[in-house]
Amino acid sequence: MATRDRSEKGRESAGRLSPLDRSRDLLPFRRATELKHSCLYWLPVSTFPSSESQKHWQLEFLKRLSNLAKDKWELRVETFFQYKSVIDINDEFQKTAMEFQPLLGLSRRPNAGPLPPMPTYEQLHDDPEAVLRGDKKIDINDYVADYCYWFVTKASEKQRESFLGRGGMTMMFLKPDPNTTPPEIYFSPHVRETNKAFQMMDVDSVIQGGFSLADEFLPKSKELFGEDLKEEPQIEGIKFILPLLHTSDFFSQPAEMHEKWFDLFQIYVNESPDDKGLLLASKDDMDEDLIGLLKEMRDEDLIYPEG
Repeated sequence: MATRDRSEKGRESAGRLSPLDRSRDLLPFRRATELKHSCLYWLPVSTFPSSESQKHWQLEFLKRLSNLAKDKWELRVETFFQYKSVIDINDEFQKTAMEFQPLLGLSRRPNAGPLPPMPTYEQLHDDPEAVLRGDKKIDINDYVADYCYWFVTKASEKQRESFLGRGGMTMMFLKPDPNTTPPEIYFSPHVRETNKAFQMMDVDSVIQGGFSLADEFLPKSKELFGEDLKEEPQIEGIKFILPLLHTSDFFSQPAEMHEKWFDLFQIYVNESPDDKGLLLASKDDMDEDLIGLLKEMRDEDLIYPEG
């Protein structure tokens, strides 16, 4: 009897040691469980531009994720937006430029190769009459690298509200950099209430953004991801290089490349139209933290509309 009891307890212990299937608890995210070098989660997006209902849920999720990253891991978020996504919303983008201070840099797929050359006169003018008639369109994207903007001003929540859902936003969660801490500047309550600058923008965030130009991630990103671009004429003027990652990159790239990515950032979030979704990646397992966050949202009736 005792022997049987021990064997039964042994089977129970073995069962508890088996990995639990948490896939239902992670919904609406799906985790790529077969990925070994890092952790990748995918949130389906019906279309880009995304629906207002999906965008609303994503905004709430990303706000909570940002707060979790700040409070638990002491990470700050840096926000980027693809240059090619600006074309359709240029007027709206320009209206926010003074406040958000976008700085142009480069985003880059793994093994992207050299930057595309400028189009020749012949390529642009092989049939000018057809272009004028509208029978032929010139897609400037065929001739432009994947440039992107970094929002220097620290207003990530407002920036997400303005531009999330267009299929061009990327967020990196990084450790704090003491070089970017501005000195304390006192503005009296009277100045804050009466000066027009304070009515137009978050002056404190703009000041913080100015000191962000000393951020370590700028040169470090070029060192990690621009080694083969040193002979490119335009690389000197590029302040940073952002990895532009799709699901396929996480599976096709070796462990050494994963280490490079997570040497630059701890958590990575990217809108990926090619993957029809939002990607969330980290070096370490985030299951328990995500499950807790998603449960809180479900308990508050914040249900993701997948359709």
